[in-house]
Amino acid sequence: MRTLLNSLIVTPERLFLLTFLVSAALLAGAHGFEHFGHLAPCLMCLEQREVHWLGGSLALGLFMAGLFGLPRRWLLFGLLVLVLTYFYSAGLGFFHAGVEQGFWKGPAACAAVNVQPMEDPLSLDMGEIYIGPSCEEVPWQMLGISMAGYNGLISLALALLLGFGLWHHRRPPTA
Repeated sequence: MRTLLNSLIVTPERLFLLTFLVSAALLAGAHGFEHFGHLAPCLMCLEQREVHWLGGSLALGLFMAGLFGLPRRWLLFGLLVLVLTYFYSAGLGFFHAGVEQGFWKGPAACAAVNVQPMEDPLSLDMGEIYIGPSCEEVPWQMLGISMAGYNGLISLALALLLGFGLWHHRRPPTA
């Protein structure tokens, strides 16, 4: 049984690669909805993207460092940082989904009322403030779950998978 479990467990490097690919896919989807679906992101959506830019970049860096022989303890520390990053991302996604469903109030900066969203937040000059749609609006959903809800679910699954990988690799391998 132990041999079967060991064959199913992935290495930290594979977890880093998977993390990078999942974050890249989520970011590609978010940008696709924005640019092709014409769904302007709210401020909380943009904050959720920042977490994936951070986590995906860190995961890619750790993947490359692992290939070049970064010591095991640093790879495990990187896994811990990624676990915390994606738990934060999950919390942010679930909080945003709760704001969309009216379970609680969102940040004051998210309460855009009768404001025309800018076409492209990246076209802002330095010092200008991006005013997007209200964080309380659900621009898209599937099976009753919004994009923020899916971000929360996917981030939670990723955090749990990374946490399991960290737990499994917590001790040096035995011969």
